[in-house]
Amino acid sequence: MKIIGVTGISGSGKTTVTRMLAKHGGYPVETDPLVHTLMRKGQPAYDDIVEAFGAGILDDDGEIHRPALGKQVFGDRKQLARLESILHPKVAAETARLIAEADKTGKYSFAIIDAPLLIEAGMHKDCDSCWLVTASTETKLTRIINRDGITLEAAAKRLASRAGDEALMPYADVIIDNSSDVLADLEEAVANTLKHVCTI
Repeated sequence: MKIIGVTGISGSGKTTVTRMLAKHGGYPVETDPLVHTLMRKGQPAYDDIVEAFGAGILDDDGEIHRPALGKQVFGDRKQLARLESILHPKVAAETARLIAEADKTGKYSFAIIDAPLLIEAGMHKDCDSCWLVTASTETKLTRIINRDGITLEAAAKRLASRAGDEALMPYADVIIDNSSDVLADLEEAVANTLKHVCTI
């Protein structure tokens, strides 16, 4: 089964693109909720994260409290890299397992990996086509603020915490500009790209 990797900075609309691709017969794997699952007690990443960052990141139920963990890693590149070194291999392994299971069903024409850190995690190497979804900085900031209910300062800090579009473009086979908020425009771009650029 062919694999399309979809990545993009927060607020770019990569998950919207993934869901549109799924309507064309693709099997989607969204890595953000997958990460949350892997971090739960008893799951593959839990023990390693607690060992690395201490019991102070746990809530009253012994689960990893993501905001507490976030305070340790965001703004500290060394700590963020430490967390990613734990998560990336586990996310890649689980993604591969899910795609293999989906392939066995014969229900899907292709698979989609929706991953904000697709390239940083090296998962783009497993993809037949890598799509980068972009948008203007102003558009991304507005979307993040509206989606997450955070301040402009917090949204800007989130965007600054990782590489920008320019650093990701060299790895992309396809670039989808999603600066417009007209969904029909994005749907048309996705359908045309899938048809004319990717051999599925």
